[in-house]
Amino acid sequence: MLPIINRGTWSRVHAYQKMLSEFMKLPGEKQIVSVGSGLDTTFFYLKLKFPKVGLKFVELDFEEIVTKKMNIISKNATLAKMKEDAGDSYLVIICDLRDTSKLSEMFGKAKLDPKVQTFIMTECVLVYMEPKHSRALVNFCGSYFENVAILNYEMINPHDALGKVMVENVKARGCKLLGLQEIDTIEEEEKRFTNAGFTKVKGITMLEFYNKYADEGERQRIEKIEIFDEFEEWNMLQSHYCLVLGSKGNIPLTL
Repeated sequence: MLPIINRGTWSRVHAYQKMLSEFMKLPGEKQIVSVGSGLDTTFFYLKLKFPKVGLKFVELDFEEIVTKKMNIISKNATLAKMKEDAGDSYLVIICDLRDTSKLSEMFGKAKLDPKVQTFIMTECVLVYMEPKHSRALVNFCGSYFENVAILNYEMINPHDALGKVMVENVKARGCKLLGLQEIDTIEEEEKRFTNAGFTKVKGITMLEFYNKYADEGERQRIEKIEIFDEFEEWNMLQSHYCLVLGSKGNIPLTL
C-alpha cells in the first residue's frame, strides 16, 4: 500500500479506537453493536485494553462474512480462547441489515438492553445501502435504544473530479455506492441522524479529524514511520471522507 493510503487507514482506525476508549471509560454497563462488522477485530482490542470493564459486544453481517470470520477465529488459539471466555457477551450474528423488521427479534435474542448505554459502529457500511434502507436502519437504532451513540465513517463529495474518480475505482472492484448520490455531504449525513431522533449530531471531514482531534503523540509517531510529501493529495483525499457522531440520552460523547 502507498504511504498516503496507510496513513488514511490509520486515521480511520484511530478515530474509532479513540471514541470507543472514551465510551469504555464511562461508568455503568455498556453495549457495542458493530453493524456490518466484516473482519473487524475491535472486540478483541477492547477486551485487551479494558479487561475489567463489563461489555456486551454484538456484530451483525451477512452469512458469508460471518462464516469466514468464525473460521479465522477458530484457527487462532488466542482469539478462539478469548471468544470462548467471553461466552454470550460476544456474539456474531448473521443478518441482512436491509431487513429491519427482524432486528428487534435479533436484538432481543442477543439480550441487548434498550436502557443500557450503547455504542453503534457503522464503518463504511451505510454508503453501500440504498438510502431508504440506511435510513430505516438508523431510525430503528435510534428508536430501540434510549441511551445510544452512533459513529459513522464513509465517503462524501462524489461529484467533483476526485470524487468521480474514487467512485469509478470502487465500481471497478464490483461495488456500488448506492447511498452516495443522495446522501453525499456532511449536511445530509447529519440530517439522516437528526431525523432518526439523535439529539446531538456532528460531522467532520477526516482531514479535520486528523488535524484537530487525533492524538498528537500518536500522529507524530505515525508520521515518522512512513514519510511522504504529497500533502495536497492527502488534504483532498481526506476531505472526501467523514465522521459523523450522533447521540441521545445519557451519552456524553462529542467530536
